[in-house]
Amino acid sequence: MIENVPKRAYSQYRNQPKFMDWLAIARRMGGSISDAAVAVRESYDIDKARGAQLDTLGRIVVFNRDFIGQLTMQTAEFDASDGAECGDEEATFSEARVSDDAQMADDLYRLAIKAKIMKNNGPATIESIIEEMVFLVGPSFLRINDLEDMRFSVEFAGDITELQRWALFNANLIQIPQGVLFMGFFELTSMVEFDDADSEFGDDEAQFSDFIGG
Repeated sequence: MIENVPKRAYSQYRNQPKFMDWLAIARRMGGSISDAAVAVRESYDIDKARGAQLDTLGRIVVFNRDFIGQLTMQTAEFDASDGAECGDEEATFSEARVSDDAQMADDLYRLAIKAKIMKNNGPATIESIIEEMVFLVGPSFLRINDLEDMRFSVEFAGDITELQRWALFNANLIQIPQGVLFMGFFELTSMVEFDDADSEFGDDEAQFSDFIGG
């Protein structure tokens, strides 16, 4: 509409330069307002925002980049003779965890902001949790286990990225109903089948799977 403003003058005025210049003011001003409106609208596009723009969106939803990450130190064994470690039979090396503060990269922060928006606006029902999971990671299989004792867990499987997997297990993205204990995520990684009748222990509806728990 804006680009057509000068063309909407009556034909008898088209040869009047001053009138056409005056009419074009609306186009110039309107164009500036339109460009500003487009810029503002696109500044709220989470998928396009980067750096400081994402920081602004994070402040709006009250979720900053800072987080405390858990670093797992894996068990190491030294010197296979007599079970000694570094020559000391009494020394032990065991798995431990340490905390480290860091900031989320843009891709992870973008995912976290989307999840925070859904948490802020979702009613934390089974349906809304499923909707959030499908929106965030799009798993090929998803099941909410309602234990009916104020606890629940989420099982899922599918081709998700390492970033999505890390976010699910570490960034607290899920909607949790008030007063309900979330038992964690379980990612199904492989299926096990028993006997040749496509049934498992005689139950054709039973499923056995390996999983990654969180």
